[in-house]
Amino acid sequence: MKYNLNKGLTEDLKKAFPNIVPIDRPNYIFKEIPNRFWISGFVSGDSSFCVSITKSNNKIGKRISLIFGTCLHIREKELLIGISNYFNNLEVLSGSYGSNNRSKYIYVSEVRKNCLFQIINFSYIINKIIPFFNKYPIIGVKNLDFADFKKVAELIKNKEHLTIEGIIKIDKIVKNMNLLREVFK
Repeated sequence: MKYNLNKGLTEDLKKAFPNIVPIDRPNYIFKEIPNRFWISGFVSGDSSFCVSITKSNNKIGKRISLIFGTCLHIREKELLIGISNYFNNLEVLSGSYGSNNRSKYIYVSEVRKNCLFQIINFSYIINKIIPFFNKYPIIGVKNLDFADFKKVAELIKNKEHLTIEGIIKIDKIVKNMNLLREVFK
C-alpha cells in the first residue's frame, strides 16, 4: 500500500524488502459530487478554515485574511475542479501558488505534484462558503474550526479588525484553531 502513496517507498524500505512487487494503483476517474453532504464530509477530513494575520502598512499594522482551502496530490485535480464547480465554476490556473489574483482558484504545481483549491475573497466566503456549511454542517473537530472561522468573519464584517481590540480578539481565536486547538495539546 505504501508504494502507492504520494511519495512511494523510501530507499531504506526498498532495501529492507527487496522482494516486494508493487501493484499499480488503478486510476480514479472523477465523475461528480454525489450530494452537498458529501462536500461537508470531505471538508471535514481534507480541508481547512484558516485565518491569516500578516503585517501591513495600515494604521493597525496588521492585515486579516480568511482562507478556505484544500491541498491534494495532483492526481486529485479533477476532484478539486468538481468541488470548485460545485461552489461556482471557478477558474483553474497552472503555475505557482503565488499568483496575483488569489480570490478563488485552483493552483497546480507540477514541481510539488499537488494542487490547491483556495478561496480568500471575503464576500465569497461570507455569501457562499459560510452559508453552505451552516446549511450542510461539518461533523467532528473541524466544525470547531469552522465556528471560529465564522467568529472572525463576523468581526471583520463589523469592521472590528480595524481596531487594536479587534485584532486582539482575532489573535486569541486564531491561537486556538486547527492544530493549536486545546483538544490537541
